[in-house]
Amino acid sequence: MLRLPRKNVELIKKYLLRQQKEVEKNLIEVESEDPATTPSLVETSEPGTDSSIADTHGKSLVFEKSLTNVKTSIIAALQKIKNGTYGKCEKCGQQIGIGRLLAMPTASLCLSCSKRVIK
Repeated sequence: MLRLPRKNVELIKKYLLRQQKEVEKNLIEVESEDPATTPSLVETSEPGTDSSIADTHGKSLVFEKSLTNVKTSIIAALQKIKNGTYGKCEKCGQQIGIGRLLAMPTASLCLSCSKRVIK
């Protein structure tokens, strides 16, 4: 884990585990509230109902994809903690600043490399 203080890494790990549970809970809610996948959906002939269902379903899919991406990032960060590679920039191999990791625990790039990626 490079030169990261153990206390900070444990704090980040606890935070990530809480976030993972929250994301998993939200994923279940999004899936269960999607009107296009709800088994009890009653067919109706009211004008606009189909487009409303399609619109809500589209929003649900986008939100589900976003939550899945967050979950994937959390799992990757937890795996790095387990492997002892947490805090290492995936691009340059240098240590990611502790301030950045505390603000963004799933960061996989140091600030310098992330700025280069954005450009």
